[in-house]
Amino acid sequence: MQGMKKLILILFIISGIALTTNAQSHFQLGLKLGYNSTSFNTDNGSSILSGLEGYNFSKARDDFRSGYLIGAYSRIGLIGNLSLQPEFYFTKKSGVTDFYLKSGSTDVAVSEKVSYYSWDLPILAHLKVVDLKIFNLYGVAGPVASFKVNDKSRFSSLNNDLNNDKLRSTNWNFQLGAGVEVWKLNLDVRYEWGLNDVSKTELERKSNALMFTLGYRFIGL
Repeated sequence: MQGMKKLILILFIISGIALTTNAQSHFQLGLKLGYNSTSFNTDNGSSILSGLEGYNFSKARDDFRSGYLIGAYSRIGLIGNLSLQPEFYFTKKSGVTDFYLKSGSTDVAVSEKVSYYSWDLPILAHLKVVDLKIFNLYGVAGPVASFKVNDKSRFSSLNNDLNNDKLRSTNWNFQLGAGVEVWKLNLDVRYEWGLNDVSKTELERKSNALMFTLGYRFIGL
């Protein structure tokens, strides 16, 4: 949580600097909400589940599940059509992994449902590709720091002792996307790649998410 406070402080400092610069340096502030479809990809499907001797984790299939985000964004003009776009929002990401547990000659079908709640802080580069009076097209890219608020992991067909696939408190992602801006509204689509293993157990997992966001600008040109 200490790292989260420092990043939030940096965001406010950057915003304050932007507001005191000359008129050629544009500053914007707005609200943002969105939809995401996330999976928690399991890379080591042949490994043994933590705390389960004799059970092999195999034939894993990761499925996407729906989530949401809600928060705010700012945009700080740098040079030409290039801007810095910090964002801060609360998000829920969910995913399902279907697999089999083997014990001797018996295969047991199991599903694990994961939900991850966090405060996310993307620091994005925003570039206007087509800049017209009516609308503009843009691209965004940059890293995302994710600070966990809560997580839930539930296995079907197994006892509660296995519901311990906790996720790390801080995770890092990278976003890349494009969008269109009309009047005070902006709509974009992004893909987010997980950069680190999010699981605290022997499972090696990374999150991937497809995101659709809608923003409304209430300050700035």
